[in-house]
Amino acid sequence: MKFRRYLLALSVSAATITGAAGAMAADCSSQNTPGWDVLDRAAQAGDCANNRLQSYRNNVDQNVQNREQNLRQGYDNRVNDMKQDTVGRWDSARDNAEQKLADQRSRVDDKIQNGRDRLDAIRNAPKNRLNDLRNAGSQERQRWDNLKEGTRSNIDSFLGGGSQQGNQ
Repeated sequence: MKFRRYLLALSVSAATITGAAGAMAADCSSQNTPGWDVLDRAAQAGDCANNRLQSYRNNVDQNVQNREQNLRQGYDNRVNDMKQDTVGRWDSARDNAEQKLADQRSRVDDKIQNGRDRLDAIRNAPKNRLNDLRNAGSQERQRWDNLKEGTRSNIDSFLGGGSQQGNQ
């Protein structure tokens, strides 16, 4: 009876291993064992399963590492972008403040120069009026002198020219 149980157990386990070994070995590329060698096929199926499991683990590990690296890189890029945006905003604010200050200085300088020009005009107004009056007198005298010379030359040419015309 023990022998029958042992044989039954062996045949059931062999059938199970043979089916599993055949199913697992179907994906493996090397089929060097003959069909009647159940233990070699089971060992080969185990090796094939181990290889597939190791390949799966390697792929999972690689994917996890890639995700971690992508997340780190994305985080670092985002942090750098935020820093750059912040620095850019500070630079822009500083540049705007400098431009505003330069514009204010320019306006103040223009007001100061306009005030100086007005003061110079007020200070020089009496002097300019006096110079204009002096120049007006000399200009009028020059005009009178030119008119007098012109009249004198006209009279001389008229009086002297009439006698010369008759002589010709």
